[in-house]
Amino acid sequence: MIAACNPHRGDSLTVRGETTESWLKGTYYVHKLHPTLRFLMWEYGSLNKHQELEYVHAKMVMLNKDMSDSDVHSLTELIVQSQEKMREYAFKQLRNFKVTDRLANVCAKSSVSQRDIQRVFSFYQWLMKLYAKFYSHVEDLHRRAVLVALGIVYFMRLTPTFRTDYMNFIDNFNRMEGEITFSQAYHDILEWFISKVELPPGIAKTNALEENVFAIIACTVTHTPLIIVGPPGSSKTLAFNIVTANLKGKESKVIIFKETDIFPSLDSHFYQCSRRTTSNEVEKVFMRAINRQRSLAKVLLPIYCVVFMDEAGLPEDKLESLKVLHYHLDKQEVSFVAISNDILDASKTNRAVSLFRPKTTDADLLVLAKSCVSSVGQTELETERIDAFCESYKLILQDPEFYRMFGLRDFIHFATYFRRKNANLLDPQNVIQSLERNFNGTKRSSDICRIFLPRVSLCLYVCISYM
Repeated sequence: MIAACNPHRGDSLTVRGETTESWLKGTYYVHKLHPTLRFLMWEYGSLNKHQELEYVHAKMVMLNKDMSDSDVHSLTELIVQSQEKMREYAFKQLRNFKVTDRLANVCAKSSVSQRDIQRVFSFYQWLMKLYAKFYSHVEDLHRRAVLVALGIVYFMRLTPTFRTDYMNFIDNFNRMEGEITFSQAYHDILEWFISKVELPPGIAKTNALEENVFAIIACTVTHTPLIIVGPPGSSKTLAFNIVTANLKGKESKVIIFKETDIFPSLDSHFYQCSRRTTSNEVEKVFMRAINRQRSLAKVLLPIYCVVFMDEAGLPEDKLESLKVLHYHLDKQEVSFVAISNDILDASKTNRAVSLFRPKTTDADLLVLAKSCVSSVGQTELETERIDAFCESYKLILQDPEFYRMFGLRDFIHFATYFRRKNANLLDPQNVIQSLERNFNGTKRSSDICRIFLPRVSLCLYVCISYM
């Protein structure tokens, strides 16, 4: 009999941060082993920095026989230093949660592992195939592929502040004059993919949508589990639906997605989580997808089954209903995408790529509003009104009561109202009607009007009396 167990680290560490400020949730339910079992325990430990460097170097040499020694050394250092940076960020995050230095240091070491290194090389191999097919005219493909792989595995999990620091660090680390930067390689691939996918009418090409679409494509076609964490309205479900609508194999409308050796067709298997989700329910969804995948493999069809788990943060931790995921995420027989408003515990996030969606940026909010109001260009006066809508919405969220009640979806439907009803957004009466439909349900409706209307019209008193 062989048993595996995480190390006991003193008191159980439970860190629950808001999704707007934290990319890390370290939850460890590890009790001390019984004294009779401790005599049988062998502590495996973890790789030290030197061993990690040797391991990454050996993998790099094995995958790239034609790469120069200087390139192998440079790219190896990038991966190893990325591991160190994640530990540094994890330590800072845990200290912000008032965790002691000793415990934060111990737990930060396990915020990354050999799984992350394996994922980097998995994405690297897929990206090299992609670049060889569509980017053959571009130089320095090895470095570009490694940088983008680092972006998927490390950069996407971070909050905006850590993202900026990581991007600057990688751009300045051992880069020769003229070499492509991390920010260039990363944004190039996001823009390339969002320009290729076919989007439904009225969908704005925000940075959030670009990242979601690219992450879902990269992870599903490589059988790498993906967890997207973000507030409602951050294009999580939308991005998955867009990807599955585009990746249809030979039936795809976009030519590049007909290349099934790089972009297999996706077969979705949905599961909606609840607080009372059971492990049996989750297991049945996976087994249905796995049996379907095995049947497709027998006839050599280029179709990948994907388990899509909505609201993965809802099941109660004490029921441990999602612990069944551990086996399937490790085995990776089918692809897996989960979306959640809350960060999942460390045992699951360590087994998957994490895409952390912070609150919508001002730039994305403006792009969303313009796209929702009209699919064509607006006049200068209409653009000013849209800017005013965005400023009013941000001002509303500063009120604790409104922040708990309303979210980005309410604002999106508010803006969409004008296009759907073919209404004039310069007319205060139309603004009132849209507010009533999407920002109602509170006794303070007049307060919302007082925030919105002065910024879009001089007819303040008329509109408030209408309320």
